[in-house]
Amino acid sequence: MPTRPARPCRKMGCRGTTRERHGYCEQHQHLASGWNQPGRATAAERGYGHRWRGLRAMVLRRDRHVCQPCLAAGRATPATEVDHRVPKSQGGTDDPANLQAICGECHAAKTEVDRRAAACPAHRKI
Repeated sequence: MPTRPARPCRKMGCRGTTRERHGYCEQHQHLASGWNQPGRATAAERGYGHRWRGLRAMVLRRDRHVCQPCLAAGRATPATEVDHRVPKSQGGTDDPANLQAICGECHAAKTEVDRRAAACPAHRKI
């Protein structure tokens, strides 16, 4: 397979080049974060490829693009994301019954609660 062409480093003012996907030269690769962090698997490698995109679209249609946690609280908020009710890291699956349409704000809050629950059993929901 051919190698990628060298591109300029993403660090402003750096004259280095890189062939890496994250876009930083060797000196600045520590600046890569999130999705472009070195060593992070692609979306497809993490289980969010073609099959997930179809499942996501189906769940959004099923839930009529309305955030389910907001709806339960009496608000109708547009859903932009799909969430695992039981996180995959805690044994959840991609079964449609375990998925819900959710807005970005609710998703961030739920993800934080799930993260804390995984880190400390005292934070687990009863």
